[in-house]
Amino acid sequence: MRPKRNPDIVWRLEKGMQELAWDKARKGEEYEDLGVLTLMTGGTIHQLNLVGAEIWTRINGINSLEKIAAEIAVLFGADPADIEADVGEFLTGIAEKGWVTLSPDSGPSGPKWSAR
Repeated sequence: MRPKRNPDIVWRLEKGMQELAWDKARKGEEYEDLGVLTLMTGGTIHQLNLVGAEIWTRINGINSLEKIAAEIAVLFGADPADIEADVGEFLTGIAEKGWVTLSPDSGPSGPKWSAR
């Protein structure tokens, strides 16, 4: 799957909050509730936490689910196989909201993964 951002969504990375969240993560403190990326769509504002923001910034229509998951796994010191399922679930959730579109990877054996 190759996710691509909805071009109608305006977003910004909250640099100070991102740095604070990374500082807390490195210290083993709770950081999951900190909003580090703001999305504006359809007159509403949404925030993503550190993990969501790291995934969002890698969505470009070129990077595959596997590539994004591998990079996230390195950042958070996690097993790429475990992270891939989590990233796939996150992408499916934001696709249902219309924030991204999901294009299946095609190869000699056809699509590897697709969202509904």
